[in-house]
Amino acid sequence: MTRIFVVLAALFMVAVPMVSVSVVAPSSLAAQTRAEIEAQPVVKLQPGATPVPGQCLTQQEFDLNNALNALRRPTVGVEADGDDQTVFDPHYFIGTWRFEGVLPESPLGESGDFLGTETIRHVDGCTYESTVEATLADEEITISSRMIYDRGAQYLILIEDDSRGFELVKGGLLRGDPGGFFSHYWEAPAITREGSRVRLKGRTFYASPDAYRLRMQMSVGDEPFSNFGTLWWERVLDL
Repeated sequence: MTRIFVVLAALFMVAVPMVSVSVVAPSSLAAQTRAEIEAQPVVKLQPGATPVPGQCLTQQEFDLNNALNALRRPTVGVEADGDDQTVFDPHYFIGTWRFEGVLPESPLGESGDFLGTETIRHVDGCTYESTVEATLADEEITISSRMIYDRGAQYLILIEDDSRGFELVKGGLLRGDPGGFFSHYWEAPAITREGSRVRLKGRTFYASPDAYRLRMQMSVGDEPFSNFGTLWWERVLDL
């Protein structure tokens, strides 16, 4: 399952599996004494930004994620000065993904099944690139993308160069919750296709180490945004 990837957060102002915080079942908690549960201190991001060669995250951010994963108690909410939230690692994206979905007819192309693969590579720091090979209504499509993640701002930008003759720049916040689930809310500046002003926005849900989904909306001309389909990505695992 796939999706068009493009990144660039600079215009608007991802391999390590996605981290998710352990959720302990009531039966597991019952096996521990209260003292054992309270013995695990609140987990906080430590000061500093020590680079890790070949990674986007710092050593302090990796330490935070590892400590959260090692917890054997429910996380304590930040509103109670509790545990800090998991830090998103864009190395999650690295690898090959299959994607699929159905797109309606629009100025960007015909309606039909949108199927293909996306291969994402690490370039340097928090910058990545990808190549999408897909078909839509029997048309062969190639999309070359650059993906840039701003760790401090939690902002992800994708810049797509589409073989159909247009470029999309998708930028927006990528935020998570205490359970380790993340969403990227993005919007692209308007482009002109077939004499019409086209705008896109969407939300990408990262809730699994090996799968995610993208919901999109489109506005053509002065019309309000409406559904532009849902695409599903599934990681191609090594055999």
